[in-house]
Amino acid sequence: MFTKITVLFAVISAMAPLSAHAHMIMANPVPFNSPNNSPLAPDGSDFPCKGPPSGSAQVNQWKAGSQQSLSFTGSAVHGGGSCQISVTSDKNPTKDSKWKVIHSIEGGCPAAVEGNLNENGPGAQGTFPFTVPQDLPNGDLTVAWTWFNKVGNREMYMNCGAVTLTGGKDDASGLDALPDMAVANINVPGSCGTTKEANDYTFEKAGTAVTKAGKGPFVDLCSGSASQPGAGGGSAGGNPGAGSGSGSGAGTGAGAGAGAGAGAGGPGAGNGAPVSQPPAAAPAPAGPSTLRTIITVTAPLPPYPTNNASAAPAPSGTGAGNAPAPKPTAAQPTAAPISPQPPAAPAPAPGPAAGGSSCSSDGQIICSPDGTQFGICNFGKAIMQPVASGTKCMNGAIAKREEYSHRNQRTAI
Repeated sequence: MFTKITVLFAVISAMAPLSAHAHMIMANPVPFNSPNNSPLAPDGSDFPCKGPPSGSAQVNQWKAGSQQSLSFTGSAVHGGGSCQISVTSDKNPTKDSKWKVIHSIEGGCPAAVEGNLNENGPGAQGTFPFTVPQDLPNGDLTVAWTWFNKVGNREMYMNCGAVTLTGGKDDASGLDALPDMAVANINVPGSCGTTKEANDYTFEKAGTAVTKAGKGPFVDLCSGSASQPGAGGGSAGGNPGAGSGSGSGAGTGAGAGAGAGAGAGGPGAGNGAPVSQPPAAAPAPAGPSTLRTIITVTAPLPPYPTNNASAAPAPSGTGAGNAPAPKPTAAQPTAAPISPQPPAAPAPAPGPAAGGSSCSSDGQIICSPDGTQFGICNFGKAIMQPVASGTKCMNGAIAKREEYSHRNQRTAI
């Protein structure tokens, strides 16, 4: 009897620290309300944001068009799943607030691992860069991170933070054009039901900025049917030049794929007939990543020029907008007006700007010498940016400062 009690006490003691970090909390953008790490209540009573903001809170300062990052604290990542970053113009959000998606992460969020992270090991939560849309309205906004976990109970997590935006628009037309935030696993109006466990999820309305960071299998968040990451549609609003429309030109970059080009919407917005094939997001950087595979399908602002090189144009022209379709047998470029075509093997995202830190492996996290900045290696360069408060970048990973402090103390002993 004594042995059984002793063993039970040991098990409870071992599980105690896990309960303190049972789930994940958004570290950056800085959330308000000092949120706990539990999911939203199944009955939706604390939706949105686990309650309205209270007391003083740090305000995140954003500039339209700037690059920001999403990062986390905690260890129970539940095998990953899928996340969205959304904003509302309501400073004090309610159940009636309209949330609009500015970035979707399909799979591998908060981390692309099996099960959960090692509580006592180095932090390996994902850090996801995203770009603030140019046409968001100036003033006070609220940003939300939502997460649908891959394994475990069917839950929805949501943390929110205050934002002041500058350099944007004087009206909300750009915000209104963005797709609505996905809601599932809680009982509120607009919820699409219960998600299917053991899958990474795609969003029917993912928006024009989508990152694939998981291994799958992928299913649609609401229907549970098999799907492909990056294939979600949404309004043509948001970042101009993105090609994630519902037509056959729903590729990445400035309209990669047949049917991209002069159709309606921003440069490269897909406008062809719907097809069943996945979007042209397959060309990925060749360098492997030890953390996750990231394919960002945001588009560069300048459109691709007309391709007059010797590469043969794609024979399919189902989405060429108002331009005349080329003959399928044509193998030579002509002077006739055709839809702009990207190079034969376009990269999924533009190379980094000059002045970044040099690096060798695409996808690798690069740390500054003092650990206060990080960057993700892309085409041999990494653009450095500050780590979230309370974290430090060392040895290619971002972790809580106390974790490194504890390890250094043990090494000294």
